[in-house]
Formats: sequence, structure tokens, C-alpha cells
Amino acid sequence: MNFKLSELNEWYDTGSGKINSKIIIKSIKKISYINQNKTILYFGPEKIVKKIIDDSYNFNSFYISHSGNTDVKSELQRLPFKDSIIDCVVLIHSLDVAEDPHSVFREIDRVLADDGQIIVAGFNKNSLLGIYKLLPFKTIFKNKNYLCVKRLCDWISLFSYELNQIFNINKIPPVKNNNLLKYLKSLNNNIFSKINFFGITYVVHANKKTYRYISVKNWHKKNNIVIGKFSKPVIHSNYEE
Repeated sequence: MNFKLSELNEWYDTGSGKINSKIIIKSIKKISYINQNKTILYFGPEKIVKKIIDDSYNFNSFYISHSGNTDVKSELQRLPFKDSIIDCVVLIHSLDVAEDPHSVFREIDRVLADDGQIIVAGFNKNSLLGIYKLLPFKTIFKNKNYLCVKRLCDWISLFSYELNQIFNINKIPPVKNNNLLKYLKSLNNNIFSKINFFGITYVVHANKKTYRYISVKNWHKKNNIVIGKFSKPVIHSNYEE
């Protein structure tokens, strides 16, 4: 079973959700992709996305969702954009919500421009979250499908993207008790927070790399590099047996 965007929005109103939201926003801001002339698409919980857009001062930023107060209303698998025209795509829990995350990744690859950037944030089950969801508590994290970081990196490699950074953020499990939450806040302030593993959320940053084939009729030498169209090798028969 996948997460629902509505339940994620409700969770992000809780104490543990607000902590996770702040760290996601801070981590995305660390990635130097924002440019006033770039077109950026955002997908994810409304409060997180709107906060990032408001702080970025980029007038070419758009919030995409199939419901709610959005700039463009659309399904993630069928985006109303031409091929290769978007400079950056930010997916916050979008692959956690999608029934077919691989088809979402293919659609993002279609609209993303050459050398465009993709940022993906999602829940990391290989953390304290993985232990917490096994405990006898009522929580949205039980019986859900999680896209692990390794699988996401395999897709990135398969689509010929260049992996830039992986952040494992927020070492606090999503507990509901506010008193316990205050006690656990120290996990994000001590040396444990410096370890880039076991965070309940990951943020992955990659670049799209497109390799073009250029056909040149007559080969020539330029800047000490031979380029062009070469003839096939010839096998000679004048050899000794």
C-alpha cells in the first residue's frame, strides 16, 4: 500500500512532521540549483512546497498536483509539458505516493531538459523509521511500500543520470508524544546527526546527462582530438599461414 498525499499533509501538521519538514527544506536549500532563469517544477505536500517556493524568489517555479491549491493541476504520470523543457524537478514524497513510481520517473525524464536536475525526497525504511513502524502504535507508516535509496540510485544510473549528493536526514523517529519528541530532539543536534546514514528521510540530487551523436562527413583534427566518421577496418589476406 502506498502513502496518500492527504495523510502526509496531516502528518506534517504534527510535531515530528514539522521537524522533518524543516530539515527537508534546509537540505534542498543546500543544493545550489536555484536560478532566476530556470523553470522548476515542485511536487509534494503543499505546505513544504509553498515554503520552498516562497523562499526561493524564483518566478519560474510551479507547484504541480492533481488536487488542492496548485499552479498547474495534473497527474504526475501525464504532465502537460513538451519534451525536454524543464530545468529542474523537485519530488517530495511523490514516489512514496505513486502507485507506479518507475513510470513517474520516466515521465520526469521526458520533460526534463538536457543537463537538467532532479531532487527526490522520500522516506527511508533503513532507519529508526523501520523499527518504529513495527511497534504496536497506530501510525501511517505501517504496511506501506517504500522506495529504497539503492533502488532509486539504480534508476538514476539506468537513465544515465549523474548522482551528485545523497542526504540521510532527521534521525528522530515519527513519535506522536510531544514530551518524548522533546527528549529525542538531541538526536539531530549531536554527533549522530553528522552520520550520513539512518535518517528517516533521504534527499537525492542528480543531473540528467544526454550524450549526442554528431555525424561529420570528413574527419579532421581539432584541439588534439580526432572527430568524424571513420571507415570500417579492412582485413588483408596477404598474411603467412
